[in-house]
Amino acid sequence: MTVAIYFGELIFAIALAIVLLATSPLKPSITLLLFCCGVVAWTLAEYITHRFVLHAIAPVQHGIHHAHPKEAVDKIFWQIWLAFVVVYLITAGAILAGALVAYAWYLYVHYCAHQNPAILPASLLKHHLIHHRLANRNYGVTTKFWDRVFGTMFR
Repeated sequence: MTVAIYFGELIFAIALAIVLLATSPLKPSITLLLFCCGVVAWTLAEYITHRFVLHAIAPVQHGIHHAHPKEAVDKIFWQIWLAFVVVYLITAGAILAGALVAYAWYLYVHYCAHQNPAILPASLLKHHLIHHRLANRNYGVTTKFWDRVFGTMFR
């Protein structure tokens, strides 16, 4: 079930991103710039959500994931998809496309970190596994960038 949810959502996000990019009325250079903005925006949203929502507002439920990281994920987080609809309504489709591709990367990295770690780059895997040992460090799942910016990276 975990594989179906992760990869079904991953494939849907990428397919939707492709449609948004293919139907963009903007010049390709503007579309590419907005796409990149969407990727960066997702990584920051991922960091903020993980650090402040999952660890400060909902620490008990997220703590279960820390205690049992290999347990199956059996639901799609509808709140993320609602946020994507809001992003689409207030920004260009190319920004959402970038966020969707970055979200697909997040799904892939998080799944592999817990179910098939040999596939991930060693430094990214180590970064995530340290977070499971030290919950107040290494909030970034797909990148270390925001942990460096905000001083939460374990050294």
